[in-house]
Amino acid sequence: MPISDPEKLRIAVEHRFGYWICRRCGARNPIGAEKCRRCGSKDLRPKRFKH
Repeated sequence: MPISDPEKLRIAVEHRFGYWICRRCGARNPIGAEKCRRCGSKDLRPKRFKH
């Protein structure tokens, strides 16, 4: 069921896509991370948004 309320949609998208993915090991990292928590790499990317 799609979310029709724009504020609830913003919260859901932020929760679902609000983290970094390490390109080296694939670990999830918090949005404020400077480097990977698992391997220490600084090569992070945001979680992809797919429709």
